[in-house]
This record gives sequence, structure tokens and C-alpha cells, in this order.
Amino acid sequence: MSIEKMSLMSVEGPAELLDRALMACCESRKFQISSGGAVLRNLGEQNPYLGIYTKVRDMAVNLKIKPEYIDFKYLPYETAEDFEKYFDEISGRYDEVYSRYTEVSQSLQEHRETEAYLRHLPGLNVSFKELYELKYVKMRIGRLPSENEEKLGYYTTKCFVFIPFEKSPDYVYGIYLVPVSHAEFADEVMSSLGFERTKLPDYLEDNAEDAEKKLYEKITAEEKEKELIEQDLAYLTDDIRDKLKAVMVKLKYKSDCFELRRKAIISDGKFSFSGFCPSRDFKAVEEALRQASENIVCTEVPFDKKKMAASVPVRLRNNPITRPFEMFVKMYGLPTYGQFDPTPYVAFTYMILFGLMFGDVGQGLVVTLLGLLLTKLTKNGLAPIMTRLGLFSMAGGLIYGSVFGIETIIKPIYHRENIWNGVCKLFGGLGIPEHPENIFQAATVVLLFSLGIGIILILISMVFNMALKFKTGNLAEAIFGVNGAAGIVMYSSLVIGLVGTMLFGLKIMNTAYILCLIVLPILLMFFKKPLGSLITGKKSAEKVSIGNYIIENFIELFEAAISFLSNTMSYLRVGGFVLSHAGFMLVVSQLAGTVNPDAPITAKTVIVYIIGNAIVMAIEGLLVGIQVLRLEFYEVFSRFYDGNGVGFKPVEIELDTE
Repeated sequence: MSIEKMSLMSVEGPAELLDRALMACCESRKFQISSGGAVLRNLGEQNPYLGIYTKVRDMAVNLKIKPEYIDFKYLPYETAEDFEKYFDEISGRYDEVYSRYTEVSQSLQEHRETEAYLRHLPGLNVSFKELYELKYVKMRIGRLPSENEEKLGYYTTKCFVFIPFEKSPDYVYGIYLVPVSHAEFADEVMSSLGFERTKLPDYLEDNAEDAEKKLYEKITAEEKEKELIEQDLAYLTDDIRDKLKAVMVKLKYKSDCFELRRKAIISDGKFSFSGFCPSRDFKAVEEALRQASENIVCTEVPFDKKKMAASVPVRLRNNPITRPFEMFVKMYGLPTYGQFDPTPYVAFTYMILFGLMFGDVGQGLVVTLLGLLLTKLTKNGLAPIMTRLGLFSMAGGLIYGSVFGIETIIKPIYHRENIWNGVCKLFGGLGIPEHPENIFQAATVVLLFSLGIGIILILISMVFNMALKFKTGNLAEAIFGVNGAAGIVMYSSLVIGLVGTMLFGLKIMNTAYILCLIVLPILLMFFKKPLGSLITGKKSAEKVSIGNYIIENFIELFEAAISFLSNTMSYLRVGGFVLSHAGFMLVVSQLAGTVNPDAPITAKTVIVYIIGNAIVMAIEGLLVGIQVLRLEFYEVFSRFYDGNGVGFKPVEIELDTE
């Protein structure tokens, strides 16, 4: 449950082994190369592997060979010329078969389109050959929008005639004839009416019916020919599939590694580059490089964690229970190297808050089972989170006594007299009913409990912030900051004073209490900068006038006060969703007709309950999940977490799958 410890590795060797070293790093998938920042002599060179890789990939796509990683260690090809020779060997067979396939496919498509159009010309008994040979009359074949057919009546006195053959709801298919001298005028008129002209192939000589029969025979023959060619392509594909995949993978490695050269330094016939890898994987990367060549040397380089914290890549390392919640941390931003990984804290608080806001034993069980099913069937990151949230929803349901919205199966906490009597004594001044019939009558306790959770989480977040500031040496923020020691004392004292006075009637908000525990921390926060300079011995480089200082710090303290109030009150939504869940399920009960416990259970009751629970789970589950995430980001993370870390991205090859 921490940030993975990283090691800085330096790799050196003869310049001719650079590609081999880079490939070893890529294959290990445990090494992130750093930019050397050098201008290399070979930057102007073109990648020799990119062109041949593109040709091999295109062949694979045409043969429907899906790119995937396959072991290529047995391949003897190393240079671009080696791969070109291999490609030339198989391209001869491939080009012959594929060119035949392309030719037949294009011809077949053309014939099918022609046949489809001829079907719209029934009754055209004149041969196409005679129509094509007309010297003084032009013929146009096509279709006209149905709504424009009537408009042809306006042109009855003109010099062209439209002959319809078939009508559909949208178009009228036919031909129009026009003297050569008036062809241009007729074409403009018909075009304005939306006439879409179709050019039929010159080889059609018979009338429409006979031409369609001959085309059908041609299409049948070409379909059989295409099937035979497809069989030849299938045999060719089976013959070269595995080797072509291996060649494609190796070429991709070679090509991408060549691009990585710009991150290395080449000088005096030697190369060097550096990067980070997880410390526990250092030996594995070292061994991979050693197997690539005994002349490649890698060493671990010490580095200052504080000075390089911003540039050191971060990989989170958590146990299986909390690991799925890394997704939420990454959404906000990774922690800086050497800092605190909030994933366990996020996981615990998220599950607790979700379980309280969506407390139902039956619905929680469904969410858990659905999460388990999706985890096995998909790679969705939310699926394992659903499994854990469902378990905590079940725990919340035990508190509220809710099973699919039914509160008569399990006794809720407000019906447990030994517990509820203690609550009534504790908050006696609030007029809490001693025997509430439902959770709505216990709403005051629910909302107060929500505020209590919020106060505790805010204080824990402030303690985290103080500890992190001490760890990084930022004493001014750790001691005098709004989320440091001064802020903790002020906020906790204010809460204790208000709760003690309003709920328990304790007179603790006296002058000494206010001055020492509220006013003094506020003054310390106000004079944070000069006090910080005093204890660290470092003067601020920024010079600010007294007037500006007062205004800036007053505004900062005012914003802090607003944030304390808004963040605390924001947790009322926890109790609000508890009550809304009960309200939703009350509506379902009324629709099902089971408000009366003695009501008979019918098929309608069961159906309404199933549909109602499904709708409530979908709507409320989504809303609660979003609201809890909002609490985490805005009320928790904002007090101690910056999320400015850089993710660990090892160099690896990604095959083109499009």
C-alpha cells in the first residue's frame, strides 16, 4: 500500500548494440527511458524499418490476419534488407492471388449494380445497342423523385419525352429521349427536377430483360470464381500466418526502437541512455540486457529523491482489496514520487460512504453479484469496485433494516431500544422521538451522524496534509497553514465548542477558550509567511506591501472559513441520500400495494418490486457513486493532495490493430 520504489538505471555499450539494448528494454516492459536531450548524428536518417513494416502490415490486413504478439526470436532477419527479401518471396504468391481477387471483386460489384438497376426497367423491349447507336436522338437513363413527376406536365410542349418504367414510393425509374440539338436544354431541365442519371456499361446490347438474364449468368460464374480465389487466399493465409505475425512484431520492435534512438547519446562509438524501473525489477531488466549482449553494461545510479521527485515516474502498489480504487486516484492525478499514496484511504472512505448512502441488503447483494459477473466477463475497472461497494451496501442495509426496501425482515437500528435509548439520552435536547416508526422520524440523527462523519474526514485529511508538509520540509504550511496544525486546532476547537454548547449545554466557549484555541490559530494563519521565515531562517523573495499583505491574507482566511463551512455542510448529502433511498422504496411499496404489512402478495406485487428495485438501483446507484466521488475530490483531496505526479510508462511496443 505505497508508491513503488524506483531505481535510476544507466545503460551503456558499443554504438552498434544500441538497437539491441533498446529492444531488450522494450521486451522487458519494465523500463521507462528518459530523454537524453542530445542532438544525435543519426536524427536525419529515415527509419529503414518503417516502410517494410507498412507493407507487411497492409498485407496482413488484406489477408485478415490480426496483429498480435508472437515470439520472433527464431527469425534470422535483422536488417531492413533481410525483411525486404522475405517480403519479396511471399509477395509474388500474394500479388498474383490478390490481384485476381481484386479484379473479380470489382467486376462482380459492377455487374451486381448494373443488374440491380436493370430490374427497374421492365418492359424496355428495345435493345440497348440500338439506343446507343441513335444518331439524332440522345437517351438518358436514370431516376426522378416521385414528387417531381407531375412537374413534367409543364414541359409537354418541349422537345423531350420521359418514359417511366417502374415506380417506387420515392423514385420513378425510366428514360428520356431528346433530339441532339436540344440535349443540353433537356439535361438542365431534368437536372433541376432532381433527375439522377445512371450510365450503364457499353457491353449491354440486348433489351432489359435479356440483358438481366445474361448478367445473372455472369454474376453466378464470377461468384464461383471468387469462392475459388478465396480458397487460394485462405490456403496462402494459413501457410504464412504465424511467420508473418512474427515478422510484423519484430519489424514493429525494430521500427519503434529506431525512433527511441533520439533519447540516447552517441559519442566516440559508444551509446548511453538512462531511465527508471521498479527497484524489484532491476535484476530482471539487467538480465534482459545481459542476454542481449555481454558488452551492454547497466548500473544503478543514486539520485536525490527530493530534488528529482517531480520527474521520477510513479507506479502505485496496493493490495488486491484496495487496488481497483487506484482508478479514482489516477483520475485526480498521481501523487509525487516519495509522497503519500491515498488509495487505501480513498478505498476505505469511499466504501464506507457508499454503504451508508446506499444501504440495502438485497440491492447490495445484487450489486456484488453483478460486479463479480462483470469482472469475469469484461475488463471494466468499475466491476471489481462494484463488488466491494455491494458488500458495504449490505452492511449499511443491516443498520437500516432494509432488504429490497422491505424493513420488516431485519430490525433496524432505530428499533433496537438499547441502542436508540442511548442516542436519545445523548441528543436529548433535540427532541428525538423515543420510538420512531420509520427512518424519516429519525432524520435528525441521520443528518447529525452525516455531519459527524464529515468533520472526522476533514480532520483526518488535515492531519495527512500536516504530516506531508513536515515530510517535505514545508514547516510554514505544516504549522501555520489553513490545513496545518493551526487550522486543525481552530477547526476542531470551533466544532467542539459549538457541539458542546448547542447539543449538550456545556459552557466551554469562554473568553480564554476563544482567544487561545480559535483567535490565536487564526492569527498564526494570518501571519504564516513572516512566522515561516522566522522558523526556517529563509526570507521570502517576494516583497509585498503591508496593505496588500493584509488584503491578500484576509481574503485567504475568508475563503478558508467558507471552505470549512461548505465542506462540512456538504456531508449532509450522506444523510440526504439515506432518506431519499427510503423515500424511493416507499414509493415502490405504495405502487406494489404493500404499505399494509397484511396485504396479500400477488404477481403484480412481485413484478412491481422487481422493476422498482431495478430502477432505484440504476438511478440511485449512479447518483450515489458520483456524489461520493465528488466528496472525495472536493472535500477530501483538496485539503492534502496535489496529484502532480508523473505516471510510470515503460517502453513497449503497441501493435497497430486498426
